[in-house]
Amino acid sequence: MRERLIHGSAFWAWRLGAALAQRLPESVSYPAAVLGGEIAYLCWITRRRIAKENFAVVLAKPADHRDVARVARRSFRNFAKYLLEIMRFPRLRDGDLERKVLVDPRSWAHLRQAREHGRGLIFVSMHFGNFEIGGARIADEMPLNVIADELENQRLMDLLVTNRLHHNVKLLPSEGAVRQVLQALRRNEMVGLMMDLGPRAHELGHVEATFFDRRTKFPTAAANLARVSGAPIVVAAVMRQRDNTFRGIALPPIFVGRKHEIANATQAIVRSLEQLVRTDPDQWYMFRPMWDRSPVAP
Repeated sequence: MRERLIHGSAFWAWRLGAALAQRLPESVSYPAAVLGGEIAYLCWITRRRIAKENFAVVLAKPADHRDVARVARRSFRNFAKYLLEIMRFPRLRDGDLERKVLVDPRSWAHLRQAREHGRGLIFVSMHFGNFEIGGARIADEMPLNVIADELENQRLMDLLVTNRLHHNVKLLPSEGAVRQVLQALRRNEMVGLMMDLGPRAHELGHVEATFFDRRTKFPTAAANLARVSGAPIVVAAVMRQRDNTFRGIALPPIFVGRKHEIANATQAIVRSLEQLVRTDPDQWYMFRPMWDRSPVAP
């Protein structure tokens, strides 16, 4: 009974927040989101500490350094903006996506080069910028299937799934998704995977890779799919600009042959992800431990 009450309250709170977000002008809603992010940074003590520990590794500075605190604070603010944009997501139209997300010609060339092989495309990203809007923008070119964790709140999960279907994005549950993923790749569609799972990577097939000079675990799903299907991997992200529009970036395709080692392929993916985070670290939303307290890798 208590769980049903909590889930019901969360569902209706999201619906109310979304209704407000979709009706208020951006000149009001974005400052409100920034304020919400600021409050979360000050009050969510555990997540603030974890974020600072993660950014300490990224910036190669102590967790109590003021630069680390500044980046962590901005990350909370950007995450609040991201939530606002997800609430507004159902009202976005194709023209809005083109206006909000500018993809440079070189990135489009990388995506089209990968698709020309006819074996689908494995789109790899992380909790960075606005991966939802970025995925929907790229889905204009080819349908996107995203493997996502199921929320315990099934009503909220169903709502979010429906919202994404309007933009050619299909959410697949992580349990039993392999068959649907392979079928999508055979149709020359795109499959999206998130790599920065933190502790969740321990529950899946994983290897250790060097990320910002520290060893940590990353899932091997992308490399394994690429080796089995022959689909190329494209590491991509959308980076927030000052005016809250986005710049889409897709890096050159990574091809994984049947003789490639999964660990080496995963390290190549992680190296590309690191390149993105270095550019704008405060756009990375990682409020779970990404590294343990092991010493710096030699």
